[in-house]
Amino acid sequence: MNYRLFILDEAMEFLIGMKKRDRHLVREKLEQIRSYPSYHAEYERRDAVGRRISGCIVGRHAVEYWEDAADGDVKVTYIGMADC
Repeated sequence: MNYRLFILDEAMEFLIGMKKRDRHLVREKLEQIRSYPSYHAEYERRDAVGRRISGCIVGRHAVEYWEDAADGDVKVTYIGMADC
């Protein structure tokens, strides 16, 4: 199943400002996440309302998202520098 992909404004602004090569790698990962979100989770945490936020590392960057299976959406909440 391909989920619809929603990216918060702040995450999109960071993505647009990335170097071309890094942006390409993150966009490839987003497409993979869109196809099968839980497979690409490398870590998880809970947000303030208790939702499971999944995350993965792409080079020096982190992508965090949550899967809204009821609506068939993946909601990307963060794209930015990883805390490595």
